[in-house]
Amino acid sequence: MIKSRVFALFLFIFLFASVLAYFLIDFREREDIAYDLYEEKKYSKVLKLYIDEEPESEAELLTLSLSISGLEKQLNNPKTKKETESVLSSFKKIQIVDWQNSNNSTYFHLEDPYFPLLKKHSLAYKRALGGKILAMEKAIPSVKANYYLLLLLVEDPRGNESQFGDAFANLLSKSLQPIGEIEREFLLQDLEYLSSVPKNVFYENSFRIFGTSINLRSGPGKENPEISQGNTGDQAFCFASDLREETINGISGVWRQCYFSDQGKSAWVFSGFLKKDEPSLDRIQSLNTRFKEIENEIKIDFEGWSGDRIPITFHGKYIPRKRKVVSGEAGFPLYSSRNGKYERICKKFSGEKNYFEFSFFPTASKEPIPLFEIDLVYAGSSHPAYSISADSMSVLVNKNRTVLEEELKRRENLSLHIESRDGSKLVGSLWRRNTGLLQSLKSFPLNETILSSGKYSWEICLLLAQQPDKHELDLFEIRTGVH
Repeated sequence: MIKSRVFALFLFIFLFASVLAYFLIDFREREDIAYDLYEEKKYSKVLKLYIDEEPESEAELLTLSLSISGLEKQLNNPKTKKETESVLSSFKKIQIVDWQNSNNSTYFHLEDPYFPLLKKHSLAYKRALGGKILAMEKAIPSVKANYYLLLLLVEDPRGNESQFGDAFANLLSKSLQPIGEIEREFLLQDLEYLSSVPKNVFYENSFRIFGTSINLRSGPGKENPEISQGNTGDQAFCFASDLREETINGISGVWRQCYFSDQGKSAWVFSGFLKKDEPSLDRIQSLNTRFKEIENEIKIDFEGWSGDRIPITFHGKYIPRKRKVVSGEAGFPLYSSRNGKYERICKKFSGEKNYFEFSFFPTASKEPIPLFEIDLVYAGSSHPAYSISADSMSVLVNKNRTVLEEELKRRENLSLHIESRDGSKLVGSLWRRNTGLLQSLKSFPLNETILSSGKYSWEICLLLAQQPDKHELDLFEIRTGVH
């Protein structure tokens, strides 16, 4: 009887401890915890997660970089400056740099050690860059404003128009140094494009001045100093308005802040002297040419996939599987096969391609699980070029193996670049952010005559295990195009 009571007591203690642990211990992945803390604006808590460990994925680098931008914004707010300085004293990697402005004011900038690690031109890099620019609410030195403007000009605004519009507006509202003719043309291409696309501050805000010797002022209202004058035909891209209506020379309107491309500066102008201008189709086409045609880059993701049906635009014999969601993003689960047999579902696309960027969450499997295959399609059939797989520690491309680390636990972003041709084989390299992992990766043999003629198309195929085992690898997206 006593033994039964003792056993019951121990069982009760064990169950109580288990329940307590369940509610008190956060079992989520660090990447997910960091993102939720960032969303709650708990930037210092995000940094604390990485005091003793390095970030291991693009998503973590992005969250850290955005958190540092959030702290920079707080550092330049007099109400939160002291508290933020105290927080930053615990993070030796992050240095505070004083930027002196021409008006003798100081802007406090945080040197971000994570931003340079993001892969340039990637979506994560663009988001981090936009976050940095938008955090700069106070005046910054003109040389720094120019630096960030030039970084923005070499990024493709398509697909992220809202943030790009806000970022351009923030930079153009600040003091800028003159830029070169090439950079000026790039800026005009971007602004013409943004003025033609909804959901950004420049949309339908392309104007030209209508009048002679129109005063351009430092602020909204005639009481603000005149900084320049504009004349009929001068181009203006407007991005801010003062909502108070006025009447000047019998014309009603409001004051608008605009970038005047002919003068290379921003100023406030009365809207009664502005006439709507249509975006330049030639400049928009030049932007498309500069960054490549939109259809030349293809993104394969699984946002609209429910699990019970084959992903949109794929074809083949589909084996239903459960949808996987990590940090709000849908992933496609792939498994190793107990009998070594797989079905294939494929997506065909055309046009020149020389890179394949892919994002996946690794597996615990010691045996490689197929990620995807890249085929060339010609002569009425598909011909394998590259096969990519991964295990718990490494990635394999056509059996060429590179060890990424002791054990992969975080989302990975890698890219295969096809750089040349050697007879009947394509030759490429595998990259992790800005670091080359594998060089001279030759494809499987292909038809040399077809390769020379370029008369082929591409196909990406996912391998679905007929008899899946317990080990899982989650694929999030593949991007392909021309760099």
